[in-house]
Amino acid sequence: MKVSQSELTHHRLQAMLREHTFPDLEYLGVKPDSIGVQQHWYLIGGHEVPVDAIIELDSQEVDESDTI
Repeated sequence: MKVSQSELTHHRLQAMLREHTFPDLEYLGVKPDSIGVQQHWYLIGGHEVPVDAIIELDSQEVDESDTI
């Protein structure tokens, strides 16, 4: 069974959301994109983004001393 890149990205994002809290990342569900294809959608920094528009996921280390 072949899995598309957008499905892999969706599963990675779901795993990230299960394990961490992101104030600027929210899963919105499945709905059609601009050409009618059903896509997983996320709210990223206030913008609704279909998962197939996400090219890469980069993690960013936060220095804990900066949060104190």
